[in-house]
Amino acid sequence: MKSKNITKRNILCIKNKEKLDLGHLLLYKPYKNIILNLHELATKIEVKDFDPVAKVYNGLLSTPKDIREYYEALLGVTSFYQHSQGGKGKYIEKKFSSSFENCATSIELDKFFLWLEFPKIYKKKGIFTFQGLSSTEKERLRDTKWNWLGRDSAEIDLGSIHRKSKTITVIEIKNRVDTGGSAARREIWTSKKFEIWIDYILNNTKIFEKQKEKYTFLELLKYFGINNFEMYIGILFDKQDSPANLDSDKKNGFYSSSKEGYNYLKRKIEKNNNCRSLISDDKNLVIKFKHNRYKSISIIVGALYGNEISKKLFRKDFSISDLLLLKYDDMWLFQLLAIEERTILLKRNKNFSTILMFIINSDYNIRAVYSRFIKSEGSFNILEKLVSDLSKKYSKKFSNNLIPEDREKENYLSDIIQFLAASES
Repeated sequence: MKSKNITKRNILCIKNKEKLDLGHLLLYKPYKNIILNLHELATKIEVKDFDPVAKVYNGLLSTPKDIREYYEALLGVTSFYQHSQGGKGKYIEKKFSSSFENCATSIELDKFFLWLEFPKIYKKKGIFTFQGLSSTEKERLRDTKWNWLGRDSAEIDLGSIHRKSKTITVIEIKNRVDTGGSAARREIWTSKKFEIWIDYILNNTKIFEKQKEKYTFLELLKYFGINNFEMYIGILFDKQDSPANLDSDKKNGFYSSSKEGYNYLKRKIEKNNNCRSLISDDKNLVIKFKHNRYKSISIIVGALYGNEISKKLFRKDFSISDLLLLKYDDMWLFQLLAIEERTILLKRNKNFSTILMFIINSDYNIRAVYSRFIKSEGSFNILEKLVSDLSKKYSKKFSNNLIPEDREKENYLSDIIQFLAASES
């Protein structure tokens, strides 16, 4: 029978890293680094110290005595956490890329030939950076025979190569309907992103070169056997974290700004003498056209919402909520525990975390059960046994004055065990 006093949390960082797929590893690595630092804050007073100026600025000198340690712990933990958020913006793109073989991140116009020539290496570079490539892979990218001749370049967040349909799809991602502001939304269609690509297409500019032969963008597509080029802005979620749609963008987002940018780009395409067969859907913001000199290549520029994004990227129906919104307890739980534990550490110079670490280091039997718990990737039964063994043998050490007021001892101890295991597994 399961103990009512113990909660088995859904912890990513207690799982065996070698067994995780790439999509989960993208979360595991930054989570792990954050958890290691949170646990240090929970167990070592010296890792965060405020100088006199910082104490004045943050109000530590005037904080009431009964909450001073809590406020100092809150500042220390939350300031670290907020400064550790670098890189999360690329998580969405990397998660999409990891989910489909021919999907890559950071599609740069001036390196477009590299993606078409070496799609697997380009994809790997997008996920792991250039330093994550092998020496051979780096050499292959450097030794390409292709050159960039253009002036302005622009980068799109994601792209997929669909060999069967001879189609390339690139998508600029916005996480939510209200992400970025009205100017930023409009500029995706205009001078910052899409307009740069479209200008090169409409004006038939020679922007690539291979062995002294020069190519336009559409000629490059033709060289690599591509007949369809699609470029979209993709809005993932609405304000309720459900897949976005046109109505939610109109109600709570920047649809009007998208419409302005769309209309600007549409007029530019319509006025260009090289454009033919233009079809537009002004409500859904989609333009389809061909170039007079390359009638076999279709070009689409438009907007996508919610699950339409995964359908265009993968050519399959995938729920973006299932794909992107992985629900683990690591961040919220361990950040709150770090605040509680650091508060107690500042008051008492010890806490459940420091006591647990001491016992595991000095008691082989407890250490053996703890090791089994990590090896099992967080088994509830082993967690229950570990809490029981610790409570029976070391009840006095885990004294009530080291427990937050709203927590029950066994429940709190089980969370502390999972906190330590996630940092050490």
